[in-house]
Amino acid sequence: MRTRERRAVKRRLLTLMVSLALAQAAYAAHGGVPTVALTEPDYLKWLLDSRQPVVVVDLRDPSEFRRGHLPGAVSVPLAELNRRFAEIPTSPMVVLYCRCPLAEATAAYNLLEAKGYLNHAVLQEGYDGWLKRRYPVSTPPP
Repeated sequence: MRTRERRAVKRRLLTLMVSLALAQAAYAAHGGVPTVALTEPDYLKWLLDSRQPVVVVDLRDPSEFRRGHLPGAVSVPLAELNRRFAEIPTSPMVVLYCRCPLAEATAAYNLLEAKGYLNHAVLQEGYDGWLKRRYPVSTPPP
């Protein structure tokens, strides 16, 4: 990637991060309490395609993970997250996903936040949203 392209990517990321922070502050200022940062599947795909540093964490059961998961994802099942959270680096950006209600994904988000994570988000629409867009999934070799 050329220097000019790198700068453009960095500007986009910075703009997105500032926008997210301002949106959360505005929401909180109007009486709402932001509980979880969400990221769109399109944005995550762009991060992966452009080889931006991101850690993708699959919160589903290991059997579901083996049947297919987002490219490069690591499996840390929701039921084991409290015990295994240290396996997830605190940087770069961490994106959590599952095939569960948003309330469960929010619980995972809040647990990481309580453990000191600052740069994490939940994949909006989860695994099903990724599949709906026909984005690639990885499966282990037979």
